[in-house]
Amino acid sequence: MVDLTEARLATPQTAADFSFPIATPYAIQVEFMQRLFETLERGEFGIFESPTGTGKSLSIICGSLTWLTHHHARAPATIDKDDDRPVWVRDYERKQRESSVNPDAVAREKYENWAKSVRRKESAEQRERKQNARRVGAVRAKASKRGSEQSPYNSDDEVVAEYHSSEETKGDGEYSESVRKLLHARAQNRVYEDSDIDSDEDTDQNAEPEEPSISKIFYASRTHSQLQQFISEIKRTKFGHATPCVTLGSRVQLCTNDEVRTGCASAMLNERCLEMQQNGRSKRCGHLPVQRTPMLDLKDHMQTRAMDIEDLVVQARKLSVCAYYGARASVQQAHVVALPYNMLLSRSAREALGVSLKNSVVIIDEAHNLVDTILATHSALLDARCVTLLLDLVQRYFKKYWQRLRGSNVVHIRRTIALLRALDKYMRAVKTEDGGTPDVLVKGVNEFLHDAHADHINVFTIDRYLRESKIGRKLNMFADRQVGSNNDAEKRPRAQTAAGPQKSEIAPATAVAALEAFIAGIGSPDRTGARIVVRNGAHGVELSYVLLDPSEAFGELRREARAVVLAGGTMTPATDVVEQLLPRFGRLSRDTCSPAELMKLDPDNARLFSWSHVVSPSHICSLVIESGPTNTPLKFAFQDQQNTLRIRECGQALAALCNVIPGGVVVFFPSYALLSKMLSVWRENRIIERIARRKPVVTEDAQDVLSEYVEHVRGPHKGAVLLSVVGGRLSEGINFSDELGRAVVMVGVPFPSLASPELNERLTYYESIGQKPTMSTVARPAEQSMGPRARSLYESLCMRAVNQSIGRAIRHRGDFAAIVFLDARYAEPRIARKLPAWIAGPNQSVSSCKFGPALARISSFFKQDFSV
Repeated sequence: MVDLTEARLATPQTAADFSFPIATPYAIQVEFMQRLFETLERGEFGIFESPTGTGKSLSIICGSLTWLTHHHARAPATIDKDDDRPVWVRDYERKQRESSVNPDAVAREKYENWAKSVRRKESAEQRERKQNARRVGAVRAKASKRGSEQSPYNSDDEVVAEYHSSEETKGDGEYSESVRKLLHARAQNRVYEDSDIDSDEDTDQNAEPEEPSISKIFYASRTHSQLQQFISEIKRTKFGHATPCVTLGSRVQLCTNDEVRTGCASAMLNERCLEMQQNGRSKRCGHLPVQRTPMLDLKDHMQTRAMDIEDLVVQARKLSVCAYYGARASVQQAHVVALPYNMLLSRSAREALGVSLKNSVVIIDEAHNLVDTILATHSALLDARCVTLLLDLVQRYFKKYWQRLRGSNVVHIRRTIALLRALDKYMRAVKTEDGGTPDVLVKGVNEFLHDAHADHINVFTIDRYLRESKIGRKLNMFADRQVGSNNDAEKRPRAQTAAGPQKSEIAPATAVAALEAFIAGIGSPDRTGARIVVRNGAHGVELSYVLLDPSEAFGELRREARAVVLAGGTMTPATDVVEQLLPRFGRLSRDTCSPAELMKLDPDNARLFSWSHVVSPSHICSLVIESGPTNTPLKFAFQDQQNTLRIRECGQALAALCNVIPGGVVVFFPSYALLSKMLSVWRENRIIERIARRKPVVTEDAQDVLSEYVEHVRGPHKGAVLLSVVGGRLSEGINFSDELGRAVVMVGVPFPSLASPELNERLTYYESIGQKPTMSTVARPAEQSMGPRARSLYESLCMRAVNQSIGRAIRHRGDFAAIVFLDARYAEPRIARKLPAWIAGPNQSVSSCKFGPALARISSFFKQDFSV
């Protein structure tokens, strides 16, 4: 799976070998680093589960950066004797290894020489400008004034689309690339500055050579706060002082132009930034200097140490340069690149950032929701409001500029208008006679295009045109000018959509982004793993492009990267994750894969690692309570959630538990609906009052819920009850250590709602993996009629959320807590075996009992002396 010319690295054996900053690490930390080192060295796909509180982040950092350090210093070995490549290929590689010339070193030296040349030249120019400032000041002021008056900002040139597809240039094969560019420039009556007219000397001095890239670690997590925490952990180690590390983020996080930040909404910041890059010097962003030296200085600072987003912004402000583009420019030579999920998982986002995963490793942390994230990243929503606005906008744009557009642009814009008209007509036709819409329509992509009478429109070329021509940006600029100069938005009557007159405005940039995402979906060459869901939404009829199969998006990432690691505190159950990302049968094409790539995509080569918790088994009390104080069964399936008797019984059980559990108790419910129902019944029966006499009750919808909860737990009450929902804002990323989480109580089993058409289609598709998929598959798997694969996935989706919630407690070795399940279904083998290893593994088992024995066991548990 790795290059046969590489010498195999020996796995370090001790924590000191990994430069671990703690003298006495946990045994599982050393084993974690060893298995991670081996996985990266072998170029494999690994899933690592280490419970929260076991030092997972430090293990990832020290294990991966130790491997990277050894990898950069490795010596090449001889070709493997079983290498079946031609002799001349092996001889060529042998001569290259024996040669003292390293192509990467040559490229690096060339780039460094160019940078030094640029610095010298710009430094000389700056000295000359200072010397001549007084003499030419007046002249330059006049020239600047004339330049601003002639600024292209007020011209329509930048709004007119200039797209040249590969089909257009097929007839120009007799001309070289530079000649074709020169002819095009002359046709536009302007000078082509990058042609070969300039002298070789000038070209050598000004043309920036491609900066060589090195093997690196791409670390991805869900939020910027998690990325910042990761960089902070790197700084704790010896790697933080000498490891070039860059954090990629959005313009919202990295923009250093305060004028733009304060005067522009976050949603419009991207467009404003791009617009300012196209303006003349007088209106150009001051943090994008014409000279290259300031940006090179920022890159030099980033190559010396690990920097998080805050460090990067501070340094960029000192140099008066853009932190956003500085971070992007530093990716090539960085050893660690930290970035959010959406920038890594989308191929278009990686291409826009110039990120290549070749010869590098990818580590995705907090990966328990990776499959859901991939599906959400590649899904899209387009409503009637957007379609109506875009149809009007594109038609007005075309009417004004059609005579100035090249032939291909005319064709592509007409196709776009035809597609928008078809979508608008379809969305109006979906309405029934009484003005409503059917609940939900689910269609295959081809079926939808046929029903919308758009199957004759080449959406593939429209998708390519939108991506390559940047027409969306030009439409935004056109819309801004129309509103600013003519107030057309007020003069024109409000557009009629499938929902009637528009009641709220939508930014053109938002509508264009929605269209681009939707067309990117339906323009995908392989449509068997996606559906179109049609429903009536807040703004009329909505078209949802729903991706069902994440294997294509993940397969691209896996093929390109050397190794991929998924890490998390609650990766159990992991089998269905592997089957969805690397299906043995599915729509992921393997026809064009090399043997090495086929090995990467083989699910049998996935390595699964799971460790128990660092706490002693005596510090965890986990049990399932089958029935309440009056022996009423505790089971809250959907049909039981209106059973007032069971709801009262659950409340009485919770009140009794609060009498014997010290500190804070965090209670999770399957849904907000059930939480609301139970609160209502408990208040009517004064159960809440009984609980509150012992511990104050705080609900998730409180304004400052965490502060209020912590205040009660650490205040005079010495405890509190927090009522929250699985999948809500308190079920992930919140630390309920020590007295804040002496018990986690799970009420009910949070199975996803089968009323969701997206979920039904996903389960149906997953069940069909291994069979020939058909676009006519419309079966909806009811819970009783699910196939074995669909049921397994359905349970895994539920239990992954459960495991994430109960992981909020037990945050370090000295911590202790009770995990209580108030639903008899948790004792069923098919559910129990999907609980975390530190609860249901070899050393821990979840016992099931009635309420009386359970209460006695919990009471006895908290009477122990845990300080021993």
